[in-house]
Amino acid sequence: MQCEICKEKQATVHFKQVCDGSARDLYICGACAAKKGFDVSAPMGLTDFLFGLGAPKDTEKAPAVDKACPACHMRRSDFRKTSRLGCPSCYDTFAEELDPMLDDMHHGRVHVGKAPVGATPLSRVAALRKSLAAVVAAQNFEEAARLRDLIRQLSAETPAEKTRRT
Repeated sequence: MQCEICKEKQATVHFKQVCDGSARDLYICGACAAKKGFDVSAPMGLTDFLFGLGAPKDTEKAPAVDKACPACHMRRSDFRKTSRLGCPSCYDTFAEELDPMLDDMHHGRVHVGKAPVGATPLSRVAALRKSLAAVVAAQNFEEAARLRDLIRQLSAETPAEKTRRT
């Protein structure tokens, strides 16, 4: 099979993309894959491919010190090898590396997927509380009352809010 990009060389790399139930296959040669930034000389795990941990070493900034978590003593190099953190303190310790990874993996920091029935995103309630504070500061009390009632209604629907009140 011929490379679908250059249409000259024999295809040696196969990518399959599935989106909304439809699949698309892409067959390309090693040279075109290298031009697109894929290292096909060594096999790469799926997690490395998806989360960027298998990027070529020359494109990464090598840290001067192998940082370690103060709680569990997990090192940055251990995290890079296993793609797993050792304890909750690791999130703070390795925040610099985690921030871009989490943004890439989840397409942002706000959950936009499915939620349990009756659950209200707490971020919406928090945004409404900020709006309420601004409206009160502007002394628009009718709008403040409307926002207060909406916050109460949303909070009553959220199971986490119910448990906090009791």
